[in-house]
Formats: sequence, C-alpha cells, structure tokens
Amino acid sequence: MGVERELKFSVSEDTARAVSGHALLLLAGAPRPRLLQSWYFDTPDLQLGAAGMVLRVRDAEGSSVVTVKARGADALGAQRSEWEWGALDSSAAGGLGPRDLRQALRVTPLGGLAQARGLDAPALRRVLEPRFGTRFERQTWLLAWNGARLEVALDRGVCQARSPQGLVDAPLCELELEVLDGGLDAAWDLAWTLAQDLALLLSPVDKARRAAALLAGERPRALPEPGALARDATLGQAVQDWLQTACAQLAVWAERIGSADEERDVHQFRVVLRRLRTALRWLAPHLGTAAARWLRAELRWAHQLAGLVRDGDVALLLLREVETIEVDAAAQAAVLAQGIEAQRGKHRGALCAYVRSARFGRLLLALGRCSARAVQHEVPGAAKEQAQGAAPGRSAMRADGARGQAALRRLAARALREDARSWRVASRACVGALQSASSGQRPGAEDTARLHALRIASKRLRLSAERMAGLLPRGPRQRHLHAGKQAAALQSGLGDWHDAERLLLEALGAQDAMPALCAWLERRALGRLQAVAQGLAPSRGPQP
Repeated sequence: MGVERELKFSVSEDTARAVSGHALLLLAGAPRPRLLQSWYFDTPDLQLGAAGMVLRVRDAEGSSVVTVKARGADALGAQRSEWEWGALDSSAAGGLGPRDLRQALRVTPLGGLAQARGLDAPALRRVLEPRFGTRFERQTWLLAWNGARLEVALDRGVCQARSPQGLVDAPLCELELEVLDGGLDAAWDLAWTLAQDLALLLSPVDKARRAAALLAGERPRALPEPGALARDATLGQAVQDWLQTACAQLAVWAERIGSADEERDVHQFRVVLRRLRTALRWLAPHLGTAAARWLRAELRWAHQLAGLVRDGDVALLLLREVETIEVDAAAQAAVLAQGIEAQRGKHRGALCAYVRSARFGRLLLALGRCSARAVQHEVPGAAKEQAQGAAPGRSAMRADGARGQAALRRLAARALREDARSWRVASRACVGALQSASSGQRPGAEDTARLHALRIASKRLRLSAERMAGLLPRGPRQRHLHAGKQAAALQSGLGDWHDAERLLLEALGAQDAMPALCAWLERRALGRLQAVAQGLAPSRGPQP
C-alpha cells in the first residue's frame, strides 16, 4: 500500500495554455505528453463509490495499470491510501480480469467490502461494470522543490459515462501536483508560487467524482456543513475541520456558479463565506495576525460580491410573491423586477469573473494551507522526538492531544461567552424598536441599524452554539444551546424583515411611483418585525 499525496486544481483552457509557459516549468524542461484512457468499475448501485473507494483500470502507451484508492483522510482528498500494480489480465479497453480482481480482493479494502456483502470474486466480477471513465492527454514535468521531488501534471480531455442513450462526455481540464518524494508542504508551497501568475482553483473533486456526477446527470456536489465538534476534539482538528471543509465547499459552489445560473449555488456560497468569517473571529489568535488579517480582507471582498447577487435573488423571489397575491401591486412589481434583473446580471458577471480568477484561487490555497499546517503545528512533543531521529512515543502524542483539547475548550468558552454578551447587548439596544413595531410604527434609520446588528449577532451566536456548545460542561452547554435556538429564531424573523425592508427602500427610490407595492412591502416588513417582538420578551431580551 502507498499513500497518494497530491493537490488537484481545476483550470480553464486559457490557464492550461499558460501553464507550459510558466518560468518554473520552462526551467524543468520540455513536458512528456502521454495519452491516457481510464475506466472506473462499480456495481449498478455504485456500492464502491458509496464506500469511498475507487477501482480503476488505466491504459497508457501499450500497458495497463490497476489502481484501488480509498477515501481521502481530509476534505480536500490531498492524502489517501492507494494500491497500484501492473495489470495481470485487465485493460481499459478489455475490462477487469479475474486475476486482477482476486489481487484487489486480497490486498486492498475491496476484500472487506465484498465480504460484508457476501460476494466472492466470481459474484463480484459479474456485477462490476465500467460505469464511467476519462480520456485525456497528460503533460508532466518533474521538479525539485524545497527538498521534495514533485510531478506537475496537466490533464486535458474528457470525462465519460455510459448511459442508456450511449456514451456521454464532458470537458476535463486539471492540474495536479503530486509529491513523489518528500512532504506535502512542498506541494502547497509550489502551488502558492504558481498561483501568483496562474488561476489555479483548488478542487476536492477528483476525476472519479467528476465522472460519477456526469453518469448521474448532475454537477459535483459540495460536502455537508461540519457538525458539532466531538468532546475529544483538539484545536488543530477544529481548524482543519472548519477551514478545510469550508475551502472544499467554496471550491465546489464556485465551480457550480461558473457553470450554471442557479439561485441555490450563490446562496450556499455566501453561507459558507459568512460562517467562515465567523470562524476566523475565533481562530485569529491561532493563525497569526498577518494571515488572519489577509484572510478576513479576502473573505469580505468575496462576501460582498456574492451578497450583491444574493440580494437580487431574494428581491426577485419576493417580487414574484407580490405578483401572485397582490393584484394592485403586480404591475409595479414587474417593473421593479426588470431593473433588479438587469443589476443582478451585472453583479453575477462580476461574481463569475471572481470565482474564475487567480485571486480566488489564492484564497482557496491559503485556506487549505492554513488547515494543513494547523495539525502539524499541534504536535510539538511528537515533532521534537521525530526531529531527534526517534519515532514519536505515545506519551508525547497523548500530551500533545491533551494540550490541543484544552486549547479548544478555552477557545469555545471564550467565543461563546463573547458572542452571548454581544447578543445580549444588541438585543437590549432593540427594545425600543420592537416596542414601536408592536405599536405599528416602522423603525427609523437608527433603529434599523440596531436591528441589523441584532440579526448579525444572532447569526454568530447560533453558529458558535451549534459548533462548540457541546465542548462545555453540562450547565453552560445547556444554556448556550438554548440561547442558540433563540438566536436561530431571531435570525430567521429578522432576516424576513430585512429582506422586505431593503426592497421597500428600493421601491421608494424608484424613478416611477409605486404606491401599491410600497404599501404591501411596508405591511410585510412591519408584520415580520411584530412577529419577532411577540416571540421575544422586549423588556428583558434573550437570556442565554
């Protein structure tokens, strides 16, 4: 068994053409081109893929190689176990042979998977089919970099899938940095150097996942949101979980934004950005001042671009609702929608340009690199023993783990305490506005700003409670979980109010008078605010 260590990047055709002209690769010499054809084998119900396994047969230059890969150990799939051998009786063109299947069952986790499902080699071979594949030209360069030996591979071709209608394909254009000898940190460093000139978009989607999505008639899917941390989690694990998962999510949502215009993609992209900005507030002391400041600035820019498109989407959804339930305001809503759609198109164009840019690529790289270093730097005792030429002992590793757990619990207690305090202060500042809303008065500019601040504070407390309350002792844990539920309800109600209020201001500022639409939006906004006031004791505010 070996360990595959590589970083994968999605690149445009323009970037692919620029790769071979980069100074570093020109120094490496002329690339070696090869034509590769691969087929990935799975059962009709894709049991291997569901178990995070890949069984591949690849043909190249007259020879064939069989490869089995396991699920990656991290969200980006930068490191994963791999078993590979020269094919005994298989080829991509001819299929998977019985000798190679027996070899896979004997030396890879495929044997355990087959045993768990009661399948022997002949039975498994009958159900394994070439479900999807790839066909591409690969150009490779070998580089010595920071004490490591790396292979840079540019792949351009197609993913393929067998459907009832025949063979379907989709374009494939990727750059891979694989560590042949040395540490993965060298690949991160080389990627950062190349990314100063090239738009390299770090991607968690390998060729198998991309081709599997094509087979299903879908686009690649993002990872789910990380849940609450385990009681024995360490600070390094939390950093890796939050930053690396967010990096992988952003990469997929950005790719989806660039390939189709779906409202959900922009919304999820923005949600990940917002949660990541909140996590950085907690983690800044542990990432370093310069790194945290740079990340915050880049995330703010990305969030603003996505917010412009998302605001347009929300406004158009609300205007479509007006058209269905308020006849008198329907014509005015249609006129306003035309202007918003035009603005949204411009904003979406800017967002698409950004998510394909080298600047966005550097943001993804910075997130991935910070998350990878977090775990490395959390094991000082074990690292010291390794530096002295000894294998890290259990006592050193236990001590490092205990320190990491204690550091995370301190961070959780401090973050929850500060977020709860900010939430209480914001809620008390809104008492007057909520009392006025209960009396039928629309908030003025100052009260609107206070309500907006309470909405943001609610989002932050909700997220911190969801992710970290479980790390605290029982009493504080229950209080913060309860406060998190209150914050979630406030966030939802104030969000509905904010959407209607923002659209009302746009209608009031429109060139043509829109009295019916403005009246409907004012009733809608005030009604949402009154519902918030009814669900919140205005004299006391929320109590964590």
